[in-house]
Amino acid sequence: MVEAQGRISPWKTEDVCGAKGSGCTLAERLERGDVIHYPVCPFPLPEGSDRQFLLDQQLGSRAHKNISYDPVQGKASGFRNQFPHQSARVRDLLAAFSRSTTLWLAGVLPEYAARWQLDRVSFRPEEEATRRLRLTARNDLLHVDAFPSRPTNGYRILRVFANVNPTEARVWVTSDRFSKLLAQYGKACGLPADPGTGWVKNLGRQVVRLFQPSRRTRSAYDAFMLRFHNYLKSCEEFQEQGPKHFWNFQPGSAWLVMTDTASHAVLRGRYALEHSYFIAPESLALPPESPPFLLEQACGRPVLCRAA
Repeated sequence: MVEAQGRISPWKTEDVCGAKGSGCTLAERLERGDVIHYPVCPFPLPEGSDRQFLLDQQLGSRAHKNISYDPVQGKASGFRNQFPHQSARVRDLLAAFSRSTTLWLAGVLPEYAARWQLDRVSFRPEEEATRRLRLTARNDLLHVDAFPSRPTNGYRILRVFANVNPTEARVWVTSDRFSKLLAQYGKACGLPADPGTGWVKNLGRQVVRLFQPSRRTRSAYDAFMLRFHNYLKSCEEFQEQGPKHFWNFQPGSAWLVMTDTASHAVLRGRYALEHSYFIAPESLALPPESPPFLLEQACGRPVLCRAA
């Protein structure tokens, strides 16, 4: 377990690594798949009536997995809108969480902040132990992250979590990292084949850009990562026999993790806030340990969409 005391200088080596003089950095720890745990959240969380208002929110329908906020568009969605001004208050609370989290994280990881892309904020009001979701959407099965609607084209997925439950812990389990999982299950899942440089595939991409210019291009890397995400969730050998490390994140705590490298699952808990960030490849401390690099080495061909 890697812990850092909240409300102190978490970029110091001894705080994030648990051992003075080890020479590691927070970025290196994250990129290698460590979970960085802050027993006391180092940035502000909703308190008092604001927290109670947030805990009272319900999902809008069974189609919504979480309540979400897009900091780029400034829109909140996924909740049951029941009274006037509710929507604005939900949006304002999640926007405030986005600002405070991003401000703190930029101070801790300035090398990432220079080029990162802010992804969504989510609030998880449901109890994970009793949720009924389709297999590929389940949170309680070990997996590495890939977003079906938001391909990254090689950007890393950094996520910041906070437990805003006033009384109960959020229970996680982590297992092997991407490098080991790729070596063990990559071929069975199906490594990327020909990257599709032919005119038919290129024409298809151009047509998509013409009619959906804002849509992210899905690279061979993204296609594999989504397939691998689903494969790991359905792999009984990995789920039952893989090594497991259990985490109890107490109320008021926070944790950081690169979820495209660290395999993880949420076993129990409700009322968590989360903010995702896409970290540019140029900002990484350890590019050769990133999933895109490892996947290219495994299949012997490019897997990212290169700029024209």
